[in-house]
Order: sequence, then structure tokens, then C-alpha cells
Amino acid sequence: MSASLRGSATRAWIGAALAAAGLLVALFVLPGLSQDLSNQQRARDRAEQDLRQQEAELQGRKALAGRLAASEGELQTLEKQMSQKSIGQLQWDLSKALHDLSTEHGIRLQAVKYQAPNREAAKGTDLESLDVEFNALGVYASLKSFMLALERSGQPFAVGAVKLDESPEGARLTVLLRAFRKAGAKAPVAEEGA
Repeated sequence: MSASLRGSATRAWIGAALAAAGLLVALFVLPGLSQDLSNQQRARDRAEQDLRQQEAELQGRKALAGRLAASEGELQTLEKQMSQKSIGQLQWDLSKALHDLSTEHGIRLQAVKYQAPNREAAKGTDLESLDVEFNALGVYASLKSFMLALERSGQPFAVGAVKLDESPEGARLTVLLRAFRKAGAKAPVAEEGA
């Protein structure tokens, strides 16, 4: 019996030692593994969040690139449609249009001033601007119809500024028109015999 008692005691000691070893593993190794697993999960979550953020930034940049390409196309179209007339021809055409429209709408033009061509408004380009300033006198309804007709006249000038004041002669409209043209553009040559 003593041999079986000794065998049982040995097994008990071995079992106790294994239980102690299991307890040590549970106390020291498992928390480290759990923390490693938690760190890996957090790193995976951060990586997925970074990936989503980078994909969103990429989509934003693709959209910006698309808008820039569309804007560049619009600029090229606008440049192709820009007047090729000389400054003198632009001024003459506008003077004629202003005179005809002022007569048609019953208003008086005063102080029509043509500024010298200027590159200041279009720095960094080969464009030059031509400003024209004038005063128009008349009743409000006539001035309004005059300005609408001027905008629809097909002149390459855009309204840069308008100021409406009262004057002893009625309403006074101070208008600044601006046109752009390529500085090196040459006026189209008329064909002979035409």
C-alpha cells in the first residue's frame, strides 16, 4: 500500500505543480497575450479608419481634378471666343452701339472716356483690358431698358460697375464697361473684293 500511497502522493504533487504552473501562466502570460490581441485590434481599427480617410481624400482630389479640367476647358473656350478686333475697332463698334442705343431709348450720354489698354487687370496673362466709362442721363425706365439692350447688343464688353444717382436732369447712371482681348491679337484681314 505504501507504494500506491507514494504513487498517489507523487501524482498529487505533480498535479499541484501543474496547477501552480497553470496559475502562473494564467497570471503572467494570458494578460500579455490579451493585451497584444487588444493592441492588434486597435491597430487594425486605426488602419481601417486611415484607409477610409485616405479614400475620402482621394475622392475629393479626383473631384477637384475634374473641376479644374472643366475650368481649364471653359477658359480655353472663352479665350477662343475672345474678340480678335483691334482696340480702335472695339472702341468704334462700342461708340456706334452706344449712340444707336441712347437714341433708341431716349437718353443722353455724357463724358464717354476710353481708357488706354491695360494689362494690370489680367496680370500673368497675355490679355489686356479696355475700360470705357460714361454717364447716361434720363428717366429710370429708359436707363433700365438702355442697359438691358446694351447687355444684349453682342458687344464684347461686360459691365464692371454701375452707379445710379439723382441729378437735376433726372437719373444719372455712371457705367464702367470692360472688355478683354489678347495683347498680341491682330485684327482679321478683310478679303479683297468683298
